[in-house]
Amino acid sequence: MSATIGAGGDIAHIAPDLIDRLAGLSDASPLLALRARRAEIRTRTQAAHDALLAPRRPGLFPAAERAAVAERIAALAGNDALAAHYRGLAVGADARPALVAHAERVTRSPRESRPEHLRALEAAGLDAHGIVALSQLIALVNYQVRLLAGLRALAGGGAEASSGPLPAGAPVPVDADIGFTTDVLDWKPWLPPVVLEDATEEQRLALAVTPSNIAIGAYSLVLAHEPESLLHRTPLFNGIMYAPRGLPRAEREFATAVESVLNGCVYCASVHARRFVELTGGRDAVDLLFAQGISGQDDPRRQAIAQAAARLTATPAALTAEDVAALRRAGVEDGEILDLVLAVAIFAWANRLMLSLGEAVR
Repeated sequence: MSATIGAGGDIAHIAPDLIDRLAGLSDASPLLALRARRAEIRTRTQAAHDALLAPRRPGLFPAAERAAVAERIAALAGNDALAAHYRGLAVGADARPALVAHAERVTRSPRESRPEHLRALEAAGLDAHGIVALSQLIALVNYQVRLLAGLRALAGGGAEASSGPLPAGAPVPVDADIGFTTDVLDWKPWLPPVVLEDATEEQRLALAVTPSNIAIGAYSLVLAHEPESLLHRTPLFNGIMYAPRGLPRAEREFATAVESVLNGCVYCASVHARRFVELTGGRDAVDLLFAQGISGQDDPRRQAIAQAAARLTATPAALTAEDVAALRRAGVEDGEILDLVLAVAIFAWANRLMLSLGEAVR
């Protein structure tokens, strides 16, 4: 079930895909054709899974223990099929309690992450490589949960009824003095970044592509402690956010700003709300988001996107065909809905890395 990757991380072959199997997509499924439109995203998703669950160099975080942690995250999210997949890979292995506690916290409420939590992981026996591998693993499974929930809803499934009203207000970070903003912020890591001049060849290869194709910063250098998954995670992020056609770029940025507000990720909210403003030339939607959360958008299409993004962010198992129908009524086509699902899924990943490995600073 592994992807074949050529020299330099290029995709050489599309292998059987875990997401297709768990989503029950047959050769005749229209969703399989939709996923095929984003072939590199599909392949990078599988490759990131393989790099984290069957690493060439597991270090102080063995593969079976990784699977045991992943099983707990999937079970916590209510995805029994994904949990069973990871249970099979764990082959009866247990995970250290400190690692499970960290995975549960970052899954449930990533905004509650603190630097002392990384010190607890060090006390449990992880080094920087192991901590970043754990962080990527937690983020990957949260991404998979949301992608699978979106595919299920697109196929007409999901909960039998809506799980109730969505959260109306925008949660704020624990420190009330830090508000959501479109200002340019810095990000302060809680682990020492890799020194670029001392980076290994594998680390340099993984750093050849950066998020949003900007200069190599502290965030990328922290993630370079575990280059196997980084090699695929960054092209996956860029492919989802900047793929041609499909959901307009501004709407991808808006959906990820919605998610970042709900997760309390001040840094990600600032970056992607600002990009939305740059792309649209207006900031009323962002001001409403920061002030009122997901309620109150005056554009019906944007409101439908905000509602679906919020549902998938907060309670992915509760996303339903009703939510998909609301998007369709607002003029969002199925290929665009898949792009929306992918954007929310990748920011379930991005928010958790940003919040659990460092903090936003002005």
